[in-house]
Amino acid sequence: MYLRNCWYVAGHAEEATVKPLGRIFLDEPVVIFRTETGTLVAMDDRCPHRLAPLHKGTVCGEQIQCPYHGLRFSPAGMCTATPSGDRPPARARLKTYPLVERHEMLWIWMGEASLADTSLIPDFSRLTEDDADWLSGYLYVRGNYQLAVDNLLDLSHIEFLHPMLASPIARAHSQLEQEGDTVHFTSTLPDDKPLALALTMNPRLAPHGKTVMRERWEVPSLVFLSVEYYSATGDWYIPSGHFLTPETATTTHYFLRSGQTVDKYNAQMTEAFKSGSLHIFATEDIPMIEAQQKNIGAIDLMDHHPAILRTDAAAVRARRVLSRRIKEENSPVYTAVEAQQGQ
Repeated sequence: MYLRNCWYVAGHAEEATVKPLGRIFLDEPVVIFRTETGTLVAMDDRCPHRLAPLHKGTVCGEQIQCPYHGLRFSPAGMCTATPSGDRPPARARLKTYPLVERHEMLWIWMGEASLADTSLIPDFSRLTEDDADWLSGYLYVRGNYQLAVDNLLDLSHIEFLHPMLASPIARAHSQLEQEGDTVHFTSTLPDDKPLALALTMNPRLAPHGKTVMRERWEVPSLVFLSVEYYSATGDWYIPSGHFLTPETATTTHYFLRSGQTVDKYNAQMTEAFKSGSLHIFATEDIPMIEAQQKNIGAIDLMDHHPAILRTDAAAVRARRVLSRRIKEENSPVYTAVEAQQGQ
């Protein structure tokens, strides 16, 4: 079961062009495109005539044309033309989804369209500031989106899953806070246990410094993560946004946006940072998440009653918030006002 009345990330802003893009969100096939005048559109990816995938079609002016029989649809999902020239039948219409561009990302509302309030989009404006050379990435995960969120909110795995970055984060001083439905988690390493990645990225830093990792989780599955290193010879900082959008109950779209702040004019360093980051996620994090999913099976992780460690605090808190919101949304007494307020 998913939370529907909220904003998910559907892609990077640069992905929305006049060439249609097809993706599945929350088990629903969606086509995304920009009209020739730049209007953003998200609608059902199945032509109502023979359910052909519209993302294989063509944008014609302000409409999209089905690749199978040429039916055309307006941004509102109305059929405007048929191959025979006859009046379109009443059933030739498509569901549309609110879609907006913000913080260099595409945000889609998969629930009741009348409740789509753009003020509810979490603030990820930090990912657009000019102090970094920004990079974007996409990964496909054959695992439940909450497993990917757990992976981000429990960084103690770095010491074991990423030996090249080895740091004893499991023994870091941690602080958990909750503000409304937003979960904040901070981990601080002692000065004599520096983050190896910082020294690799910037050898000019002193080998003894303080590492601070700050995480902010937002409903439904959005994580802002900053990794900071403070030393006598300088500081180092990586801001990143991790946006996990469920494709199905066991597959996930993973959208990443991160900044290289050591030398933002060094394109070679940025490319190395991007390829290295994606390589680590693709070859270490994702295989573990997918292996977990195979062991978990069709039910939710928490239904297995797993052992809980101190380092699970943020992940467990996020799961509880999301579970409560889903139950409230599906409660018979749930109202439109509660949906908008997130209560």
